[in-house]
Amino acid sequence: MKIERRKNLIVNRLQYRLVLYSFGLVVGVSIILLIAFIIIFGPKEIFPSNKCLAFSVSIFVILLVLLYYFSYITLLKLSNRIYGPLYRLSIYLKKLSEGIETGEIRFRKDDIIDGVQKIYNELCHSLTKTLHYDYNELVNTFSQLEDILDHLHKDDISKEELYKSLENICARLAKALDLTTDIIQKEEN
Repeated sequence: MKIERRKNLIVNRLQYRLVLYSFGLVVGVSIILLIAFIIIFGPKEIFPSNKCLAFSVSIFVILLVLLYYFSYITLLKLSNRIYGPLYRLSIYLKKLSEGIETGEIRFRKDDIIDGVQKIYNELCHSLTKTLHYDYNELVNTFSQLEDILDHLHKDDISKEELYKSLENICARLAKALDLTTDIIQKEEN
C-alpha cells in the first residue's frame, strides 16, 4: 500500500500543544538562566561599557533568536517522530474499521513507537485468519440448515413452526454471509 504523505507538519492540536508547551519550557528555562547569570556576575561585568551596550545586546538577541529557532525546529521534528506514526496508524485503523485491506504498516526507522507496528500487523493477520475461518464456518452452517429445512418441509408439515424458526435463522445467517463475502471480496481486490 502506498503511504500517503500528509501535507502539513502539525497533525493536530495535541501535537501543536506539545511543541508549544515544550518551546515554552525552553524559553522559561533560558529566561531563568539569564536572570541567574545577570545576578551572579552583575550587569557591569556582562556589559563592560555603555558604548558597547547596544552591540552586546544585539549580538545577544540574535544569538537568542537563533537558539530559539533551532530548539523549535528540533521540538517540531521530535514531535513528528511521535505524532507522525500515530497519524499513519489512525488512517490504517480507520480503513480497517471500514473493511478495507490495509496491509502491513511500516514506520520510519527512527520513529518512537516501533512496537505498535508489530502489534498492529499481528492484529491484521489475526483478523484476516478469523474472517476466512468464520466465512467457511458460515458457509457450512448455512448449507446444513438449508438441508434440514428441505427435509423438514418434505417430511412433516406439522412442524411448520420449526420450519419458520429455522428459516429465520437461515435468513440471519445469509445476511452475515453477505457481509463477510463483501469484506473478503474487498480484501482480494
